[in-house]
Amino acid sequence: MIPGPLGYPILGMAHWLMRREDILNAFGCFLDKHGPTIFSWLGPIPFMIVSDPQVVQDIFTSPHCVNKGIIYKAVDDGAGTGLFSMNDPRWSIHRRLLNPAFGHKVLLSFLPIFNRETALLLDQLKPLEDDGEKDLIPLLQSFTLGIATQTTMGSDVKSEENLMSNTLLDRYQCILETMTDMCFSPWLNSQFIRQLVGKESHYYQAKTEIRQFIKKLIEKKLSEDQKETLPAIKSIDKNIFLNLATDLLRRGVFSWKNVEDESNIIVFGAFETTANAVYYTLMLLAMFPDYQERAFEEIETLFPNTGNFDVTYADTQQMVYLDLILNESMRVIPPVPVVSRQTSQDLKLSNGIVIPQGVQIAIDIYHMHRSKKIWGPEAETFNPDNFLPHNIRDKHPYAYIPFTKGIRNCIGWRYALISAKVTLAKLLRNYRFKTSFPFEDLYFVEDITMKLKSVPLLELQKRT
Repeated sequence: MIPGPLGYPILGMAHWLMRREDILNAFGCFLDKHGPTIFSWLGPIPFMIVSDPQVVQDIFTSPHCVNKGIIYKAVDDGAGTGLFSMNDPRWSIHRRLLNPAFGHKVLLSFLPIFNRETALLLDQLKPLEDDGEKDLIPLLQSFTLGIATQTTMGSDVKSEENLMSNTLLDRYQCILETMTDMCFSPWLNSQFIRQLVGKESHYYQAKTEIRQFIKKLIEKKLSEDQKETLPAIKSIDKNIFLNLATDLLRRGVFSWKNVEDESNIIVFGAFETTANAVYYTLMLLAMFPDYQERAFEEIETLFPNTGNFDVTYADTQQMVYLDLILNESMRVIPPVPVVSRQTSQDLKLSNGIVIPQGVQIAIDIYHMHRSKKIWGPEAETFNPDNFLPHNIRDKHPYAYIPFTKGIRNCIGWRYALISAKVTLAKLLRNYRFKTSFPFEDLYFVEDITMKLKSVPLLELQKRT
């Protein structure tokens, strides 16, 4: 029998999860008290929380646990039914068809874009040099959104008025915020209830404007094909995401809605997770300056001069210490704190326990990444040495899963890592980052992606 909190009649443990900012703490308390695999109820719904690497592996590698949990119904409404939330067998078909868009050769073809856009980001940062602590997240999100539309959609949208004014970013944030509310407050999945509580009008407007933005990019691509005026990015590889998706549309494999939904999901995922990974890494390095200096020394060896320089794929392979830092950053602050699956059939775990069909499972990546049983007594602090070969060698292969793993791992994980490394290399070579915000005061909030209750500001000091 799996242990867990009994909760109350009818409610189960739902009353502990009413406030989103308390959910991660509640999960941590349950896991501390009952162990790394627990069972309870969310109202009438059977529910598990898992932070045991072996059980996580059993779940992620089972064909009976491919489908996302019902909590992600909100994503279908807000962003569309695509790779993120689609159920099998449709998910398997779409994943197989879209895998080539994230192949190694395609990703290497993006390096000129990563380099060019990061050079423009450095220009935007110049006015902020030595001018006190600033909120860099909007700037980084605008930067990564621009990269995402170029690399996946083949369009440079920097001149778009709504991007320059951050309106587009505001719309994406509105959708993300409302989808998260809908995930953890299921009654908000009703449009009528959203209208009653005043959440529908802004959400509807945001969805409409994002859809119009994505539709414009798709129509531009189709128009260029009809005129036989190929965008520069198409000459690089036919497997660029939108080239691939529109080809599937022309062949009748994808519907227009498939192309629109998948495009929306891909752009959303590409810019949001990369911006967070870069910012959180800079934030942690500002809090732990000794590690920042070690990263700088490695990068300075590869790139002796400040200013703009191009980072090649071979360069990224030599950034060994930056790899350690990025891995540790995503251990301490995983891109997605909790992911959900549901069993489509009874699932027998390697420990002999059978999870019945229809159980909702929350895989708690955040607490597994911070488990002292796995990572030692200093598991909750930041130390890149955790990923030195002799320290990581004996860890369970599913103890570290920033992009999940198994059958339904993140399609864009290589994209995120390469773009983050290029960006971090250029930023850390040109700037020293500082903050007055202490690491101990970080408070993480449950969201579809990882969020902080209070975001530390960063100061940029120009390096020579």
